[in-house]
Amino acid sequence: MLVSHAVISIVLPLLITGTAVVFLLTYHLDIIESNFERSRDALTRDIAGMDIRDRARNASRQIDTFLLERIVEAKAWASARVVVQAARAAHQLHIDRGLAGRSIDAIEAQLADHKSFAFFPEADAYLLQRVDTSPHFAEIFFTDRSGFNVALTNPTSDFVQSDEDWWQAAWSEHLAVGQVEYDKSAGAWSIDILVRIDEPGTGQPVGVMKAVLGVSQIQAIADEVASSLQGGRVTVAEKSGVIIAETESGHSPDRIMDVGVNVLEGSIGESARTAAVSSNASGFVADSEWITGFSHSGGRTTYAAVTKRFSGFDWIVLLQRPVSTVLNPLGALRAIESSLRDSRLYFTYGLGAAALVVIFFAFFHCAVIARRLGASIAAVRDLAERSARGEQVPPPAIEHPEEVARMSESVHRLGQVLFAVLGRNRT
Repeated sequence: MLVSHAVISIVLPLLITGTAVVFLLTYHLDIIESNFERSRDALTRDIAGMDIRDRARNASRQIDTFLLERIVEAKAWASARVVVQAARAAHQLHIDRGLAGRSIDAIEAQLADHKSFAFFPEADAYLLQRVDTSPHFAEIFFTDRSGFNVALTNPTSDFVQSDEDWWQAAWSEHLAVGQVEYDKSAGAWSIDILVRIDEPGTGQPVGVMKAVLGVSQIQAIADEVASSLQGGRVTVAEKSGVIIAETESGHSPDRIMDVGVNVLEGSIGESARTAAVSSNASGFVADSEWITGFSHSGGRTTYAAVTKRFSGFDWIVLLQRPVSTVLNPLGALRAIESSLRDSRLYFTYGLGAAALVVIFFAFFHCAVIARRLGASIAAVRDLAERSARGEQVPPPAIEHPEEVARMSESVHRLGQVLFAVLGRNRT
């Protein structure tokens, strides 16, 4: 009875209180978890997503700005007095050399060892100075109106250029910009900026200039942007997916402009691929591993200031950042949540251990008390039975509990009275 009462009076309140505490901890953990999910969605969607979208947009603008500046440079060189005069004069000199009317194969055979007559060393020096002052260009040369080389910075593969598509495009459109290709004479992946050379007063065409712009600066822009993304990577590709710049591979020559290596068929994710290709705008998508921002290079409107016929490069700039790095600011909240979960677990274990300890000590303590009570009650009962038989017995030594000690004294007095009465009756 003592044990059951002790358990009910001590362990039950303990269990009720502990259960209430565990419930409150669980309730608050659920609130923290829901807040964490909302915060994570806000970070990935509203903050990190828009941030990486804006970074992709800025990267594409940097690329467009760089290309626009180089086109303006090439146009300025093509209008320089030394270039116009050399292109104009070279036409007559080439006629005097008997090139007019000859087949291209015959002319190429005649100039197999050198690709110009070097009539204008001042024009050659001017082009070399331009390459020195603008090292983004790997090669510059120009021809006369017949397509024959006049001045150059590097030996070209051919002397006659008029049969090339790029030359004809520049001659007819005044300015043309090629796609990314490997230029053998320059020895680099490059973009051709093609400008027709016109007489400044009459606008009469007298030649064509070709400025070979290396893509290394575009790759440098990609590297700079990637350095600002923790664990991120940047890829610049044609809309078909052929890679122009790729920071993850260090712009490996084995991957650049390789039609067998398509970034849109790689690891950027299906959602990012679909969004980047289907939209000409900028945006972002997120999956379980990456947040991907994308933007397209400028179109006809962007380049209208320098040429109305150029529709732009139609490139895609892809920026990717691991979701794990985006969620770093939530680390403190996650740590608090983990700490609370651990606290709930430890509290539950502690509550169970405390209940077991209390039950054990209650049983042990109540067993000791019950034994002492039982021994005291048995002594009083023995005193009462012996007194009822008329025996004179001393009271048992009972000090605790006090009520049993008083009862023992009362039974002893009653036994003495009975013994006295019985004694008088005998006499």
